[in-house]
Amino acid sequence: MPVAIQPPTLHIPTIDLSPSSGKSDAELAETLLEALNTVGFLHVLNPGPGLTQKDVRGIFDVGSELFKLPLEEKEAVGFDVETGAGYTSMMGQTTGAKAHRFRGDLKESFSIGPTTSSSLPSSLPDESLIPKVEAFRQSCFSCGLRLLDLFTLALKTPEDDPTYFRSKHTYHNNESLRLIHYPAFPRAAPDEENSQGKTTKWGELKIGEKDIRAGAHQDFGSATLLFQSPPDETGRATAVEGLEIFVAREDGPAEAPDDTGRKGWWVPAPAPTDVTAGGSILVNVGASMEIWSGGQFKATWHRVVCPSPPDLAPGEVLPGRKSVVFFMIPNHDVHLTPINSAGKPSVAEGCMTSGQFFKLRMARGYGKDEVTAGNDNASVQK
Repeated sequence: MPVAIQPPTLHIPTIDLSPSSGKSDAELAETLLEALNTVGFLHVLNPGPGLTQKDVRGIFDVGSELFKLPLEEKEAVGFDVETGAGYTSMMGQTTGAKAHRFRGDLKESFSIGPTTSSSLPSSLPDESLIPKVEAFRQSCFSCGLRLLDLFTLALKTPEDDPTYFRSKHTYHNNESLRLIHYPAFPRAAPDEENSQGKTTKWGELKIGEKDIRAGAHQDFGSATLLFQSPPDETGRATAVEGLEIFVAREDGPAEAPDDTGRKGWWVPAPAPTDVTAGGSILVNVGASMEIWSGGQFKATWHRVVCPSPPDLAPGEVLPGRKSVVFFMIPNHDVHLTPINSAGKPSVAEGCMTSGQFFKLRMARGYGKDEVTAGNDNASVQK
């Protein structure tokens, strides 16, 4: 009798940034390099001041207040592809290859950047929300710089510059804090799913096999910090599953989303262990850093699916999901010149700038394909 092929077990390495961890920066950088050169993801425990479990619960509460606002107030500050800031309504973004998508992402989001106040509705239930968002955003940026220093230590960089990556990121410039809400939906019966089209209003939608919360994609920045819903004050878990990472393997049933013909598996991202009140984040690199590092860091494909529990009958509701994501993005004038394993720039000129790459990715993700990257000859690694 044939033995069923089992999906791979995904291991995501962990580093602890607390001073009490006993690890030197060189040791942390070694683990980071192993993680980002292979799986492309890294668990970070105790990420620093302002990012504890209590702080993360606070920013999730802020998001809940913002998403409760009337739709017309949220849409009044619609997403701007030029700045990467504002509100994106349900199905307003399509991550992944559009040719393979039934409809847009089943989520809504607020992207905060370059300035907090202009990214949010003018009428807020509580004016203290703005300083709360700004404080969390500043803490994320500080943690991002700490990680970029470890990136620099992990890689040989031109002239062994210890500020090589840090110096090319400026606060209130290109970084973005995104608050994401994946609403709850009832499950569709087969006949209901077939009757729903791409134009079905999201308030009337029932999810089926073709629906996905966020399609397969690579992030585009230098580092992404993902916060999933932390335990409540009693320690009860609140996170809802859905994040999956693509693992290339010849016996896999899925095709790689990069059109290379590779086979592989979509594997649920495992939760970190040994998490304390100091909190944790899931870190990955984007395509900008993959290019910049000469491929030494991998921008791994990932997606957010609609879990389909076997006991969820048609008509029953799939729980909603929330997350908070912070994107470190290089200054727009930075050329993404790849560095090789010897720390030498491998391309002297003609590289795409971070700003050109940013425009290209915004255009693809938000249905603005007429927006150009400003350099028709620039090549983009996928």
